[in-house]
Amino acid sequence: MKVLLVFLLCCGWVVSGSEFINTSQTNKYVNLSSQSKYIQDNNFGIVDVLSLPKAAWFENNADNLNLGYTAQSYWVKVNFVLPKNTQPHIIEIAYPVLDSLKLYLMAEDTVISYAKLGDKQAFSDRLIQHHNYLVPIESDISGAHALYIKVNSSSALQLPIRLWTVQKFYETDQFNMLFLGIYFGLMSVMAIYNLLMYFSLRDKTQLYYVVYVSAIIAFYMSLSGLGFRYLWQNSLWWNDQSILFFLIAAVLAGTLFIVRLLELKKNSRTLYYGCVFIAVIGIMLLFLSMYFSYGVMIRVIIVYASLACLWGVITRTVRLFEGSHFSTYYSLAWNAALCGGIILAANKFNFLPSNWFTEHALTIGTSIEVACLSFAMAERINSERKKRFIAQAKSMSEIRKANQLLEIEVESRTRELQDAYDKLKHTSRIDELTQVFNRRSLNEALNTECLRAKRFGHSISVLMVDIDHFKKVNDTYGHQCGDKCLSQVANVLKGACTRAGDTVARYGGEEFCILLPECNEHDALELGEIIRKRTQATAVRFEDRMIKMTVSIGVTTGWGRDLEPHKLIKQADLALYFAKQHGRNQVSLGSTLDT
Repeated sequence: MKVLLVFLLCCGWVVSGSEFINTSQTNKYVNLSSQSKYIQDNNFGIVDVLSLPKAAWFENNADNLNLGYTAQSYWVKVNFVLPKNTQPHIIEIAYPVLDSLKLYLMAEDTVISYAKLGDKQAFSDRLIQHHNYLVPIESDISGAHALYIKVNSSSALQLPIRLWTVQKFYETDQFNMLFLGIYFGLMSVMAIYNLLMYFSLRDKTQLYYVVYVSAIIAFYMSLSGLGFRYLWQNSLWWNDQSILFFLIAAVLAGTLFIVRLLELKKNSRTLYYGCVFIAVIGIMLLFLSMYFSYGVMIRVIIVYASLACLWGVITRTVRLFEGSHFSTYYSLAWNAALCGGIILAANKFNFLPSNWFTEHALTIGTSIEVACLSFAMAERINSERKKRFIAQAKSMSEIRKANQLLEIEVESRTRELQDAYDKLKHTSRIDELTQVFNRRSLNEALNTECLRAKRFGHSISVLMVDIDHFKKVNDTYGHQCGDKCLSQVANVLKGACTRAGDTVARYGGEEFCILLPECNEHDALELGEIIRKRTQATAVRFEDRMIKMTVSIGVTTGWGRDLEPHKLIKQADLALYFAKQHGRNQVSLGSTLDT
């Protein structure tokens, strides 16, 4: 982690150094902002501006034109000379959060190029697809020129204007993008690593840290224009809103992280309630940002973020004097963030000049902060791990033995209970001999189907099946033969009843009952005949004998509101009795008995 911190610092200073070198070496770009003049717009058009006297323009005496937060529009004028060569040039305005730009490139009094840019324009409308605003100048254009820009912005109105050759611009841009990639890559690695740690340890401190680092990454992507370039090109509203949202999200997540890291709720109620107040204000600002303009909210939120950093410094100071060993890392972290936030805020309010360092102070500060907070969390994890290890070492052996005995006992008891339950369930619903449903299951199914039939107006049929001369089989061949005959008949019944929902049950002795939901009388009669014929064609082998069997079947069908289970059973039983009285081995309909 120390190597990571040194590397982040080196990256920051290398990029910073390269930028300062660019400022002084004219062979890379020409700083047009230092030569610029400006005037407040009074509904001027380009013709009006061209006719203004020289005395009406204000000189810019700084390296960068920075007019701070203002609701006014301004005209900016720059005179420059293009050398006579074949190289094309690019004008870059390196501040991607400007709302509206109208650029007029003039040769004498003639407009030779016009561009309308700004983050209120669709990204696809840009002449060159880049997060900064670029205007190309053809290679055949040379000599004295003037650049007029009408600009307004709800953000800080800064106008860093640079003139590049195309080759130098893309070389430098690749270098800058490389180091931005390193910055985002390192920050993302920290976030992903701690996210994996959160999934492993389930410590919310690490989750808040991940949200905080992710919000810092997203905030810088929004502020630098990279988010608009790569992620939300078609959402102009979100391009403004994202800066506010991610800045507030970073403050909220950072506040919750500190509450957890320093255990403020347990150690200091005053500091805890101060953090709660900051969090509540942040949530309120999130909602207000959707109703108030960006220009108003960004001023408020920058002040809010700076005050939150200041409260963070107060928190670490108090906890440091109270002896918290996490506060050393935390102190370094928040000092870096506070310095970066104050420098950025002073730059936006035009108290400090705009250069690479002031623009990226918060980036450098948050890089140091994220690294230091990673150290703090690593220290916290190690501390908690040592405490747990000491406590667990004293009782681990006894707990392990107790757990092993308990697991064996629980496993044994669970197996016994499951076996008993399965056996009881099987016994309570299935006839043991024939393996069809028993009478109890039949009654439950009959009640349920009768209620459903009455509700939906369906018919329901019941077949009562009795084995003919079964007593004679028992008396002649014995009960073992009788049991085999019962099982054979049950198999015939199950083979004939193939519809889902049909219920075959042993009613008692040699009687079986078949419940047929949504079955009319004709189909039930056909099924009865199938069963009778199959039974008659089946022989049971017992010892050296083949025993033929027949069955008598009573069929009844019911429907309507007066449908009752006991009536169906009674009617089917009467039909069965009729079949047995009239010669057996036949199917009798209950509906014909009255006639």
